[in-house]
Amino acid sequence: MKTRRILCLVLALALMFSVLALPAAAEEDAPRSYYHEEKLAYVLKAIGLFHGVSDVNLALDRRPDRAQSLVLMLRFMGLEPSVLSEFGIQPFKDTDTFQWALQYVGYAYRHGLTNGVSATRFDGQGITDARTYLTFILRALGYSDGEDGDFSWKDPVPLARSLGLIPDMVRLDDFRRADVVAISYAALTINCKGSNVTLAQDLADRGILKQEALDAYFDPNAAKTGTLASPYAENIAQYLQETRVPLGIDISGYSMIYGYNNVLQIGDAAYEYYGFYAGGPDACAAQLKAGAAAVAGQARVFAIGAPNRLGAVLSMEDFSRIASSSSKTEAEGVAYLYEQAGDQVIGVDAITNLRLHNNEYIFFRTDHHWTGLGAYYAYQAWAEAAGFEPAPLSDFDAQTREGCLGWFYGLCGNPPVMSQNPDTVVAYIPHSNLTAEYLDYGGWRTDDKIVYNYNNYAAFLLGDHQLVTITNNDIQDDSACLLVKDSYGNPFAVYLTQHYHTVYVIDYRQYCDVQGYLTFSQFAAQKGVQDIIVILPMTMQSGGTANYLSRYCR
Repeated sequence: MKTRRILCLVLALALMFSVLALPAAAEEDAPRSYYHEEKLAYVLKAIGLFHGVSDVNLALDRRPDRAQSLVLMLRFMGLEPSVLSEFGIQPFKDTDTFQWALQYVGYAYRHGLTNGVSATRFDGQGITDARTYLTFILRALGYSDGEDGDFSWKDPVPLARSLGLIPDMVRLDDFRRADVVAISYAALTINCKGSNVTLAQDLADRGILKQEALDAYFDPNAAKTGTLASPYAENIAQYLQETRVPLGIDISGYSMIYGYNNVLQIGDAAYEYYGFYAGGPDACAAQLKAGAAAVAGQARVFAIGAPNRLGAVLSMEDFSRIASSSSKTEAEGVAYLYEQAGDQVIGVDAITNLRLHNNEYIFFRTDHHWTGLGAYYAYQAWAEAAGFEPAPLSDFDAQTREGCLGWFYGLCGNPPVMSQNPDTVVAYIPHSNLTAEYLDYGGWRTDDKIVYNYNNYAAFLLGDHQLVTITNNDIQDDSACLLVKDSYGNPFAVYLTQHYHTVYVIDYRQYCDVQGYLTFSQFAAQKGVQDIIVILPMTMQSGGTANYLSRYCR
């Protein structure tokens, strides 16, 4: 059976890379969210079947190209060890299109597994479509598409669906690397034709995959759910903590200019220092603990320790070299806060999810805040902790304004390198029917906007307010939550509207000036709040912040 399957794969490769590479479909306007596919990709990466375009970029939104697909096929065939041990010539002159996969292309050509689009051109960046990839996977499972075969290569979808090869998350008409991941993951759970052995187990039996890696990371049910069950989820979290999380952007070659009021300028970006001291998180944790006890049985209390740019974007090595304290990283500071707050407070691991995306535009360069995208990744982590399905970014319209120069620009002395490359504000606007009421020192006002058309941080909620009440008129129930925040919470509040009929937002620095302001227990009793989310930026965990919280956490 294995010999037959290898022969089928040989034919598949030759056909796939000489005939079936189709032009790319038109890009879709609406962004897709790859929350579930990302989890599956991490598993495939942990067991050695899928790599990103770099250690910090899975590139799930890209369309799969011929070189990437060839590499995946050779791995599924179990030939990668042979590929990496063999060197030889190949005839293709356009090596710039597959330089990273040079050995794979050469091996496949020398062994008759692939052809180019011409005698001297491979076209490694040509696009692979869904039909092509499904044909490969079906052949990998032992199915044939000959004259009397199991399916037609022109339409492999019916057989693929009947076997469970196409999870609900897959988009065949908008085929991306994320879809390759989902199909590949599903394939590992399916029995090879005429066998009671899954493809994953077959690869393990042949020594291609390590059994201990499969046992630790591979949850077969995740192909359908997209969510890893325990203990697989914990094992993957540990794997990511040890591999991707320590990495960050490259700041080598940039001069460092110190001393701007606790702000460090590196190139065209500014970073706020972080130094751990136990007194601040101890005091804040005590208040969170008291607040959770006050609403026990009525509402859940979540804590989100929000890192700054220094803790989220730089590599751990650069952080330890630059930070004003080497005793704890920001991730360790967050963990300390949660430990002191006790089991009744649900600590949200936002910093890990942010660091997993630290090659993206998650923090402004000229300002101390996270971007709308950075807030989204923190929201993703909260949604998982709260048991919600995160709303995909495709449920939002992106509003973009260029030319933002934030607070750090002035603190750094208006450096030309920043003004020549200002920040861009991207705000995400829900499709929902929302209304909002804003309470400021001048009184109440009503608006249908929670995102404004500004090229600065005021685009989110129009800045800070004593109290904002946001109603999602599309949610017809009595669900409600309370967000307790400083300015970091402004873009975060937008995402909460997708889960509750009413979202109450208080700025803990200002709401206490409202006559008759409500405490946690009063919000739960009088407003029906079921969840309370407290965002505490790392640099704001202090005795002063704890004093503010003490007015509400009871």
